[in-house]
Amino acid sequence: MTLIEAIKRSSCVLVIGHQRPDGDCLGAGLSVMHICKKFGKNVDILCDSDNPSQYAFMHGYERLNDKLFGGYDLLIILDCGDIYRMGKYQGYVKSITESFNIDHHKTNNHFAKYNTVLPNASSTCEIVYDLIKNEIEIDEITASLLYVGLSTDTGHFMHSNTTAKVLETAASLVAHGADAFLLSSALYKNTTINKTKLTSRALQSMRFYKDNRICIITVRQNDLNETNCTVADTEGLIDYGMKIGCVEVAICLTEQTRPHFKVSFRSKKCDVSAAASTFGGGGHTLAAGCVISGKYEDVIDKLLKSVTDGMSE
Repeated sequence: MTLIEAIKRSSCVLVIGHQRPDGDCLGAGLSVMHICKKFGKNVDILCDSDNPSQYAFMHGYERLNDKLFGGYDLLIILDCGDIYRMGKYQGYVKSITESFNIDHHKTNNHFAKYNTVLPNASSTCEIVYDLIKNEIEIDEITASLLYVGLSTDTGHFMHSNTTAKVLETAASLVAHGADAFLLSSALYKNTTINKTKLTSRALQSMRFYKDNRICIITVRQNDLNETNCTVADTEGLIDYGMKIGCVEVAICLTEQTRPHFKVSFRSKKCDVSAAASTFGGGGHTLAAGCVISGKYEDVIDKLLKSVTDGMSE
């Protein structure tokens, strides 16, 4: 059964994305919600996190975590590398008979009834596009939402996952109405003064290891509090480490409730998903994440060992 067939057969749909949703998660989730609504279905979209304000420009954003319905007969899970990324909503996998798991993380363990997991895809939005392009007419709203995920998960078409197919997909979405200039402006030229202050602190926190091949950025709770920012505002900070020519691996630690740290890894060549898996996380070869607990300096030591074990001398 295809995704569109399942939507047509349903009466009430629940769409779930991962904790701390990013552009790909929201692009995929909001586009699927929009498609469901076009078919006249009741639909809710949930993520076990606060709504990230930087994506407020996206169509349907106001419906995120606004639970209006119940009695769901179809569950669509998007961009969740494993069931635990659903957070408090993972129980819906058992309680809703028909479930789709659409994702591009190689660590995904196919936890739904129907699973479309393509690790070679650039983004979940790319997969959603492929699932619907021959089934429905893609309107401007759907095209714009999918373009957001395609852009953000490829680093605005600068990461190594930017293939010919990605660029062809982007061109198709633009042809269907996505405005590349307006969307890029909303995504990359729309920061706040508070996030700029947080970015300044993050840059000052940079520490370098292994002959400057590893860069670690740290955001502490007081940094968030004193700049009036949230964890969502740390998205993109790790890219500043990756911009440094000699840096091969960048790590961004965000202090959550003590002694827990949210950790993001980015790499230019070595497999950081292996490092993340050491701490129960996962992701892609060049981009991964996990949560680790402990005293700060001990956490640094553990992270350095996990990364250096996978680096060439």
